[in-house]
Amino acid sequence: MTDRLTPPIDRRTALKTTLGIGTLAIAGCLGSADQDSFRIGAPWDATRDPLDGGSAHGGGILQRLGIIEALVGVSDDAEPEPALATDWERVDDVSWEFALRDGVVFHDDTELTADATVTSLERTVSSSAFADVPIEAVDATDQSTIVVETETAFAPLPAHLSRPEATIISPEAIEDDGVTEPISTGPFVFESFDPGSELRAIRNDDYYGETPTIESVRYEVVEDDQTRRLKLENGELEMARELPQGFVAALEETDGVDVYTPAIPRIRFVTFDTRSAPFDDERVRNAVSRAIDRESITESVLEGVDSPAIGPISSEMGDWADPSIGSTHYDPDRARELLSDAGWTTESDGVRTNDGSELSIDCYMYNSRELPVIGEVIQNQLAEVGIEFDLTVVEYGAMIDRVSQKSFDMYLTSWGTLIYPDPDRLADMFHSEGGLYHGWEHEEVDTLLDEARRLEDLEERRTRYHDVQTIVLDEAPIAVLTNYTNVIATAAAVHGYEPHPTETTYGLENIEVKG
Repeated sequence: MTDRLTPPIDRRTALKTTLGIGTLAIAGCLGSADQDSFRIGAPWDATRDPLDGGSAHGGGILQRLGIIEALVGVSDDAEPEPALATDWERVDDVSWEFALRDGVVFHDDTELTADATVTSLERTVSSSAFADVPIEAVDATDQSTIVVETETAFAPLPAHLSRPEATIISPEAIEDDGVTEPISTGPFVFESFDPGSELRAIRNDDYYGETPTIESVRYEVVEDDQTRRLKLENGELEMARELPQGFVAALEETDGVDVYTPAIPRIRFVTFDTRSAPFDDERVRNAVSRAIDRESITESVLEGVDSPAIGPISSEMGDWADPSIGSTHYDPDRARELLSDAGWTTESDGVRTNDGSELSIDCYMYNSRELPVIGEVIQNQLAEVGIEFDLTVVEYGAMIDRVSQKSFDMYLTSWGTLIYPDPDRLADMFHSEGGLYHGWEHEEVDTLLDEARRLEDLEERRTRYHDVQTIVLDEAPIAVLTNYTNVIATAAAVHGYEPHPTETTYGLENIEVKG
């Protein structure tokens, strides 16, 4: 059911008077919105609550649209920068002080104060999304300063406070069972939401920063890639996001369309179940990794737009990438040797066996980010070394449910490696208590990641993250396949769009539509 808003009188008055009954009324009728809105098509659904959905979906969409804001922003160099906090200081090992920006009001015309900020952050800290962030307490020292205490020394705290789950929501919008409306401080104000279909927002004329020229935004969920492209070409969208790499050449030849292909810190990779056969054997994991021709994948189904990858952090993303990791890993002869050493011998039909069992692998994946077509290439390449490879394409949620609950062989997925601007993301991937379902535990890696979290010196942190990447490449709990290039197309009338390196924002406040 679509959440509709009543035609209002005054935006601020309406926001305050309707919160009590859970209905938000904001200026602007929807009748002519389609003609005046800046229309964005993307495959991911939004949400009302920043705690729902993570960085790519749900709350992440609210942040990207400029509706919700955090204490910390992300710069064009993918580093933490001031946002609602103008400055911060690490007072001691476990204490951080954040100075709030003056003169900021929420969309309901209440003031951004330290008390309001504490209320919002306490909800974040108690959520499952921040379960691995060791925040012990959040307190206001005065109405323009808050202090965040951590249980242990935690260097990446500012980066984590840039996440959509840590955005600051008006206390008036927070109830026991969630957020009534995403009332924050951004350049756009939430207007309506139809789950699975669209979200609408209007300009915040009282924004403390640069006031957008766009009057309203309509974010439309368009799951099918070809449909997003056609809607853009037909003038039904001003921006189409997450387009396939195979569309780039044709779009570049299309009149009235501009194409953007920024490299972003995201990888495609396969994850092995290291707790069960055959991938409890490191040799078999490495054999699969060496049997995959990444260059062939990027040059064929990815049209040369993306680049091959081996390590979890791309060398294009700065000094956090381990410089000792080479640019190629393809060695099918070595793959065959490793499989033979592990006891898998080739039978007459070409499929390897061990004690009568065939080397047959089931691989789960979801239908996005070109994963199924990549899976088909991998299927052919693994057949060359005697591995039978079966693809199962399911919804993303179904894939995660399956691999999180019982043993599996492998799954093909894609993760952003800097969804917050710090390599602490490697802890999510490779710490024994992290979020990837590989079952791999490595005491030295856990130690390195724990130390990197505590250390303040950047060079000492960098050394530890390099060591982690080297160990991961050697023991192969995952096999990284490609880096990722985001493909965005806009109408040629759109000016001022600059892709953000980590997709934290679409930068709509800087966009103009001319002509």
